[in-house]
Amino acid sequence: MNAIPAVQLPEVSLESLIFNLALGAILSLGIGWHYSLRAKKKLLRPELRFILPVICLTTLLVISVVKSSLALSLGLVGALSIVRFRTPIKEPEELAYIFLAIALGLALGADQREVAAVSVPLILGFISAIGFFTKENSSPTGNLLITVEVPRNDNENENLEDILKTVANICPTIEVRKIHQDNRIFTIVAIVNVNEPELLTKFSESFNSRYPNGRFTFIDDSSFPNE
Repeated sequence: MNAIPAVQLPEVSLESLIFNLALGAILSLGIGWHYSLRAKKKLLRPELRFILPVICLTTLLVISVVKSSLALSLGLVGALSIVRFRTPIKEPEELAYIFLAIALGLALGADQREVAAVSVPLILGFISAIGFFTKENSSPTGNLLITVEVPRNDNENENLEDILKTVANICPTIEVRKIHQDNRIFTIVAIVNVNEPELLTKFSESFNSRYPNGRFTFIDDSSFPNE
């Protein structure tokens, strides 16, 4: 009976690993800082900037260990095949930063320090240039999910028209998602795009004067997963 050959673990230079981790931390923090600047101008989740360095350093560590061992590489593929990621990516730009952090970890894990040190600033500068020339540095805009509940009257069509006119004070374009009514309450759920915070105050004053017994709720739609 043939004996199973022992797997020879690759030797990882501790000095090289520490240097790569330090360089990766500096560059990935730069990626996180750049992302935080973009998050202020677009609907991006600001907490992702803390995760980008972790993604980079974790990728770096994995590649450093398995890069010289075919057995460990195959084992890594098998281990990752059982991992399922359910966190949705709302904006494609978030995915771009995640891939950039992974690419940085891959480059440093393969000891391509010069490539990483040159490529990351160039890519971040390219992203900034795209934002500048496409005029994305304007005031932030975004979707708000509004839920309106008002007491029902005998004429339900009048209820619907009045509520939609009141919501139109925020944004002329309304994307109605749900209309519900029962014996007492008339409910409308819609998505509106708000460019100016002052419009919310205007809507609140108009709504309270028109429906003193009604209520409304605004929710930031940027935190919702894509359907």
